[in-house]
Amino acid sequence: MTSQGGDLRRTSVRLGLQTGLLVVGVLAVVGVLIFVIYARAADEAADATLREATSNIDSPREAPPGVHVVVVTPRGQRESASMPAGFPDQAALTAVRRDGRIRETDRTIDGRDYTVRTERVGTRVTQAVLDRHELEEERGRILTSLLIAGGVGVLLAALVATWLARRAMQPLTESLAMQRRFVADASHELRTPLTLLSTRLQLVARRARHQGGELGADALAGVLADTGRLTDILDDLLLAADTRAAERTRLDLAAVARESVDAAAGTAGDRGLVLVLLAPAEVWVAGAATALRRAVTALVDNALDHAATRVEVEVAARSGTAAVTVTDDGPGIAESVRPRLFERFTGDRDAGAPSSRRHYGMGLALVAEVAASQDGSVSAANRPDGSSGAVLKLTLPVLPGSAFGG
Repeated sequence: MTSQGGDLRRTSVRLGLQTGLLVVGVLAVVGVLIFVIYARAADEAADATLREATSNIDSPREAPPGVHVVVVTPRGQRESASMPAGFPDQAALTAVRRDGRIRETDRTIDGRDYTVRTERVGTRVTQAVLDRHELEEERGRILTSLLIAGGVGVLLAALVATWLARRAMQPLTESLAMQRRFVADASHELRTPLTLLSTRLQLVARRARHQGGELGADALAGVLADTGRLTDILDDLLLAADTRAAERTRLDLAAVARESVDAAAGTAGDRGLVLVLLAPAEVWVAGAATALRRAVTALVDNALDHAATRVEVEVAARSGTAAVTVTDDGPGIAESVRPRLFERFTGDRDAGAPSSRRHYGMGLALVAEVAASQDGSVSAANRPDGSSGAVLKLTLPVLPGSAFGG
């Protein structure tokens, strides 16, 4: 799941960057168009202001902001008080007064750009000087605003695209995770009953040799029962892969515990362990039989792997709940493992376990999932009496009519 999560993050970031680059291209084109349109509009507005100034202004006091005016009439020459150094352009005034042709030029004085328009109207010659510095500053502000807006837009687009990519890919990730979980569940869940079946067949073979080749009916019935459990587990795994809820029935938890203990008796005997069941006649709960059988079998199997000499399985109902408590006398649960004991792939609960069998850290995780699906819970602790060993408890809601139940 960690690898899949990393792949999801990398893919989301990659899609976000690609979308961001696409937005950069779009914003760049739009920004260039906006800037070009604005620049042309500003130039046309400046030209219109100069034309208006030279055509209609009779006095420098009537000059619009940013425009300096010189008016020459037969009575004399008047000019704006703020006329920049180097102006008016006397040569242009003389030439226009002489031939009447409109003259418009661009000049740069002391690093500042100016546009000068000179026009004769009747006996009046008007020269307008437009300082383009403010116009260039305005263009710079517009360009800076476009760049800032584009940068913010790219960042937001990348973040939104990453978020949308994660949401779009989440169903695929969940589907892949479900497939992976199904394969892992199937591999682990089939491992325990196959081990039990193998042990039972070995017992059958030994008895056959000792009894002159005759097979006992009880032994064969046990083999058939184990085979049936394999089929039930496969059916339950297929139900677990289905999105619809599994059907629950009225179920005797004590009988489920007896079946699990009977199936594990051969394994306990081979390992020299004492396996004891303490259970009343009936403890009724509502649940899925195969799922609960898997959970109880996993608890017993876990205890057998860690026990030194003895495993006790107790079924009881009290205060509205039913519980299967499995106790072993092994090394107990390490404090570093206990918080993660019911997580997948946590590993062996203690490296000093007597059993040499490899552990994959899935059995107790599956118990926790079954408990949650049956409205129950599972807990783990070391033995409270101070002796070595662990206590694992599966708790479920009890149905009325159970022994010791409420």
